[in-house]
Formats: sequence, C-alpha cells, structure tokens
Amino acid sequence: MSKFVRSLTAIVAFVVAGVAFAAGPVAKITQIEGTVEFSRDGEKWSAITRNKYLFPGYQVRTAGDGSAKVLNQGSGVTHDLGEATTIAVLEDEIEVVAGSNFSDPESADGSFWQALVNKFSTTQRYTTVRRSVKRDGEAVRIGTARDITLSPTYSDLVWTNVGPEYAYRLTIDDDVAEVQPSSTGEMIRFTVKDLTAGEHSYQVEVVLDGEVQYAPRRPSTLVMLSSEQEGVLLSGLDDIRNDPVRNDAFVIADFLETQNLLVGAMDVYRDYFAAYPEDNDMRPFLIKSYHDLKLLQLKEKEAITYNTVQMQDTETL
Repeated sequence: MSKFVRSLTAIVAFVVAGVAFAAGPVAKITQIEGTVEFSRDGEKWSAITRNKYLFPGYQVRTAGDGSAKVLNQGSGVTHDLGEATTIAVLEDEIEVVAGSNFSDPESADGSFWQALVNKFSTTQRYTTVRRSVKRDGEAVRIGTARDITLSPTYSDLVWTNVGPEYAYRLTIDDDVAEVQPSSTGEMIRFTVKDLTAGEHSYQVEVVLDGEVQYAPRRPSTLVMLSSEQEGVLLSGLDDIRNDPVRNDAFVIADFLETQNLLVGAMDVYRDYFAAYPEDNDMRPFLIKSYHDLKLLQLKEKEAITYNTVQMQDTETL
C-alpha cells in the first residue's frame, strides 16, 4: 500500500469518525490596531492583521500597543480588547485569561452572523473525501452549475478541465463558442461577452478530434444582469467594504452567493486562501463553492487538504 493510499485511508477514517465536522466560529475580531496575535494551542502564536473568525479553543492576546473589537456571535455583543490582555474562546463564550483590558459587553448589529453560522454548518457536509477511480474506457464527464448569474463585471463561466487533449463547445442559446484545449490547470474559464440582460440557456460539451465525447442531458440556465441591476449589486458590495465589522472575504463571498454570482464568490474564496492558506477552519466555504460549480476535482483536493490539517491539529492537541 502506497504512502498516499495510507494517508487517504486515514483521512477517510477521520471524517467517518465525525471529528472533522467542526463547530462553527464563536466570535469575530475586527478593527485591529498594533500587535494582536492568536493561537490554537496557547503555544504557537500568529499575528492577526485583518478581520478574523475565532473558533472554540482559540486564544487571542495583545501586546502593549495592541487593541481590537471582538464580536460574540452567540450573544450578539461586542467587547473592546485592550493592551496586554489574553482571552480564550470557549464553546459559546469568551473568557479573560490574563490582563484586564476587556470591556463590558455592548450591543451590536450582528445580523450577518446567523446566516454565516448556518452556512458554516451546511458546508461541513461537503468536506467528506470520497475516493473515485476513473476506469479505462469510462466516458469523460463534466458538470456545470445548473443555475448561475453573471454580470458585466462578473462575466466568467467555469468548468472542469478533463485533460489537455480535450476541447470544449459552449452553447449559449443558439450561439456556439469553440474553446481550445488547455494543458494547464484543473479549471477552464470562459468570459461571456456581449450577452443581453435576461435569462439564457447554456451547455458545455467535451470534444476530442472534432467529435463530441460528452454532452449534458439538458441545458443549464444562465441569467445576465443588466447594467442597472449590477449598479445595485456594486453599491451593496461598497456598503460591505466600508463597514469595518463586515468587511471580510466571507461576508463579501456570501453576498455574491446570495445573488447567485457563484464564480465571483469562488474567486473571492480562492484569493483569500491563496493569501492565507493557514486559515484551514474556514476552508469548507471554498469546498462548498467548488461543489456548487461542479468543480469536483478541485473540491476533492481541498477536502483532502482540510481533513489532513484537521487531523494533524487534533493529534497535536
């Protein structure tokens, strides 16, 4: 048995045991000033330089120049975290471990919290690793989102790259675009141009040497926003980015997902984890995004990464 198979077997056993189904975030730290750090085990500390979600078992500490605000999602209140203070995140509350600069609670608008926590719970079902082996002679298959929205700014469609020898035929209504093979990457990206606002049908076929190897049973649905509709969308994004509490990748991606702009949301998640790959606790959001877009190879790869790190963290603790 190869090392990869042994590792994957251990990951699958880990998931089946239910250990990987983590609790959701308890709090969010925002408005960071000076030196603020967090730790999962109380020994290894890392700097916090942006809004960050805090899970049970996390600790946060400030240096003499550090301060931040902490939003408790369970109680919907905020605390001011001052200098030279350490707090610990429990299952449903926050306690002071050292220092005294942690203010009494104040009420806050945490309306975005419940949707995010509910979504986190939903994402857990997509973290299971399912081993699949393609058999010789098995027909090549891809999937596309059954229902997706684009806009003049968020105008890309994506699907799985099944191999460097395959081309693709994208049909939107009666318009056909031939998409050339790609020798790199696990995802094909196509920018839709000059499409009128409204609802359209679309489908992607897999082509080899001019012959269709795979065609979906029925087309999917694509909605293109008008310039006016996109103006409302962009205004909503500006509101989030100008709010110091809400301005983070997960709130922005959630907003795009509620508008069914699935590729735009995926890109936000991908950019975030490219910049902060260590934030594994939030990785299920990216995994679900890949699932929604039928990018199953990327979904499985991220699920393996997530469960490997969760298993390692559990063994360390």
